Amino acid sequence: MRDLQLDGLRGVAALGVVIFHAHYGPALDWMWRFVDLFFVLSGFLITRIILEALRRDVFSLRNFMMRRVLRIWPVYYLTLVLCLLAASGRALLTGEIDHFSGAASAPFFLQYVHHYFSPGLHAGEENFILWFHHSWSIAVEEQFYLLMPLLLIVFKTRLRVALVVMLMLIPVAVYYRSSGAFFWLLISRVDALSIGVALAFYWHAKRHRFKNSADEVTSHSLQVEILPWHTAMVIIIGLSLVAQNALSLELCSPGWRNGLSLFGYNLLFGATVLILVEGWLPHLNKVLSSNPLLFLGSISYALYVFHVPIRGAILFITKNTHISESPIWIQAFYFGSAITAAYLSKILLEDRVETYKHRFPVASQSK
Repeated sequence: MRDLQLDGLRGVAALGVVIFHAHYGPALDWMWRFVDLFFVLSGFLITRIILEALRRDVFSLRNFMMRRVLRIWPVYYLTLVLCLLAASGRALLTGEIDHFSGAASAPFFLQYVHHYFSPGLHAGEENFILWFHHSWSIAVEEQFYLLMPLLLIVFKTRLRVALVVMLMLIPVAVYYRSSGAFFWLLISRVDALSIGVALAFYWHAKRHRFKNSADEVTSHSLQVEILPWHTAMVIIIGLSLVAQNALSLELCSPGWRNGLSLFGYNLLFGATVLILVEGWLPHLNKVLSSNPLLFLGSISYALYVFHVPIRGAILFITKNTHISESPIWIQAFYFGSAITAAYLSKILLEDRVETYKHRFPVASQSK
């Protein structure tokens, strides 16, 4: 069930975020939106796995969560410890002790959740753990990994209800973003995940519509097949929304233009995933399945996690504000060291840990 072109797309997203954090100017600063491409991909891939297992009545929540633990935790906690050590070292060198906010929440993937208890879901800015603020997106995904299976299990016999719940969260996310809610919360970014979930439901229904008439999603929900021209209309709508604020870096600024613009990007990301899994543009699939992009896709998680601490260390040593202000050899070192560290993480840590995944099949045969 693995789609190589989606692995390549994940590599593109990871590289885009690395480029964004080098800050080359407005022409490339829009690339922070690639974080939401990760969310769309996660919503699609994770929900597709769960739906397939639920269809055969063999889904194991325990094994699903264990596989997520093996995938996410090693690199995450290694980086958390290193960043806490770096923050401690910086405090000793400079006397600055204001980069430890989140030390109590980050170990539990609860970054920034205190904003939920503040008016407007925004408690103000804070100095998070040094070089670890980007971990908010991993926390969002971990929260999704817990809540989405539970939602599907609760509505196992009425899966359409679970789909409706996720679709209803799309305007909720746009509303909170537009109202100035903190940008790095699950509720502020759940529209990207919901689009991925909807695509997974569509993929599942299309694949099994003639196989099991007792399956509610299969037998009733797919009345009209999505055609290329339907997707083209979504792309047009997405582009029109993106144009509201295409290059903005004002992540937490209230206003409908900001909220709708990111939703437009998410529609484009969703359309891209659909085009790839349907195979409507074979040449694009071939490009995204090329060895360089598959390599980036294979190291995308560690590349995302490691590149911010690497950037922080470089800027601390060079005293520059942005990587883009540094000499070209330092810029090359930034990209090269981030990719190298991610690759070493893959072969020395991640691949070894993931050898244990076979012990935890999502489709448990014991049922």
